[in-house]
Amino acid sequence: MADESRWKGFQFEVDPERIEESLRGLRKRLEGSLAAGRYTRVRLSFRGKQLGPDIPLAMFLAGEGLAFWLTGPLTALLVNLGAKAVLDVEFLHEADELVAEGLDLYLNGETAQAERKYRDALTRRPEDPTALYNLGILLRVTGRDEEAGAVLRRAAMGPEGHPDVVRAAEAIERMNARKKSL
Repeated sequence: MADESRWKGFQFEVDPERIEESLRGLRKRLEGSLAAGRYTRVRLSFRGKQLGPDIPLAMFLAGEGLAFWLTGPLTALLVNLGAKAVLDVEFLHEADELVAEGLDLYLNGETAQAERKYRDALTRRPEDPTALYNLGILLRVTGRDEEAGAVLRRAAMGPEGHPDVVRAAEAIERMNARKKSL
């Protein structure tokens, strides 16, 4: 029965007299978790440099499973520990991909499409400091200073030491200094 605790977040009870209502509740819960996005790719790097293109998560997991099956559990464990001592393995979230697409669009002058990508990333991970920072800068550049300030303040509240949190705080300071000089 100890295994039941790990499934606690997925429990679903159906009252036979209120099946339609129960199914609507289940649909809302599933839509909410799907909107949050998921990890879709794996990036391998060595000393901060990427070692080729990102690998789809399913392919990475299939390779791990195949290695486990072919070499046995002990060998697979030792190889994984040895590789992880040398390689950095980073799981990329769907929101990261959307932010990267948005940045490419922004750099190509497609600000409306870039804004949509950043906002889409924020629906998947609402407090993503990189998406917030990039959206805030885009809004500032397009002349929407009030909205930019609000978004950049949200970005500045992110995890301490994150590069985009630091840049967001600096951007807010520059915006405030510019307002005072006017």
